[in-house]
Amino acid sequence: MIGRPLLNLVFVLAATIGAWYLLVTQTGINQLTTRLPQDVVKYLFSGPDAGANRSTVFSALGITVRDAGIGFVAGLTAATLLATAMVLFKGVEAASMPMVMILRTVPLVALAPVITLLFGNGFWCVAVMSGIVVLFPALINISFGLRSVTPQMRDVVTVYGGTPWDVMRRVAYPTALPSIFAAIRISVPGAVTGALIAEYFTSSNSVGKEVNESLALYQFDLLWSLIAVITITSVLGYMLAQLAETYVLSRYGNTPDRA
Repeated sequence: MIGRPLLNLVFVLAATIGAWYLLVTQTGINQLTTRLPQDVVKYLFSGPDAGANRSTVFSALGITVRDAGIGFVAGLTAATLLATAMVLFKGVEAASMPMVMILRTVPLVALAPVITLLFGNGFWCVAVMSGIVVLFPALINISFGLRSVTPQMRDVVTVYGGTPWDVMRRVAYPTALPSIFAAIRISVPGAVTGALIAEYFTSSNSVGKEVNESLALYQFDLLWSLIAVITITSVLGYMLAQLAETYVLSRYGNTPDRA
């Protein structure tokens, strides 16, 4: 069950490292500002200040993972509730989709100062900004899955006295599991992206803030180490979601195509 996701992980990491080498060595970028994978390994594990470097990088990573988790849960919960309401009540989609489209089309960087003013520099700001990135793709996938119920399946529940909510609970949610897990897989890197943007304006000692400060202070070893660890974390999060999808769908007799 875990063989395919692990193989995918090895392939993605190998492709990322290969692209990293090509970017640095073949594009003519100034080597004073770039680092190769072995430079990052030396900075974090074998250099004279490796212990202090790891403390800085991984403490910032911990804050970013927490912020991404907040946005992931907030965005996915909002998308699930909104998709459910859209399926159960016809007017909800007409009322909510224009606002969702506005949030999708306006760059989050442009919305960030307004969100910071409205919600402050704490928990709610991170939840809103990271959740916005998650909301739209999750909403589209989940609502598509919930609408995949066939008329025959709906009629069976209705004939036995079931309400629309019974149809949703007993048929629509199980049918939508592949779409829900697709939304989860998409939301994991999206939540990280949203968290990094939020941290630029809010959280201190996080990856987003440290990247900004290290770039300003020309601390390129720290900069590339932060980029490397957050990239690996995003890939691992995606693969964990894929593993969970494979396990749950195989348990329910609905094996995903990729497994």
